Amino acid sequence: MAGNIGTGVSAKGGRKRYGDNAEINVTPFVDVMLVLLIIFMVSAPLATISIPLDLPPPVPSELPPDPLEPIYISLQDTGVINVGTPLTGELQADWTNLSDAIKQKTNGDTTRKIFIRADQKVIYSDVMRLMDAIDHDGYKNKALVAEDVVD
Repeated sequence: MAGNIGTGVSAKGGRKRYGDNAEINVTPFVDVMLVLLIIFMVSAPLATISIPLDLPPPVPSELPPDPLEPIYISLQDTGVINVGTPLTGELQADWTNLSDAIKQKTNGDTTRKIFIRADQKVIYSDVMRLMDAIDHDGYKNKALVAEDVVD
């Protein structure tokens, strides 16, 4: 890198004005980049966290089907609740006899899968009330069902 050094004195003995220098001094920039590079090289291995995991072995690609069909609980906007399966039929229930209808369809097995469906017009608080009622009866294996809209 070459530089231009001037004395700042004109031939007439007066002070000479230096010209504008448009060259960028990259030395401080390189120094800062090298310091940042070193900081990141030192801190990168510290940022990786090693958590020991005891993962289960891979399962075969084809799982056996569930032996028990899930129970569907459908909530309509009229307040009618249907409990059952497509094969065994459905029971109509309301909030007062919902627990008995679920116990009848599941034969008291609280490990059965329960799928919850609700009409589009049902308000959110009623769906949450239904989920709380199912949870209160001891059924923890439940899921919400959504249907795809086909145009």
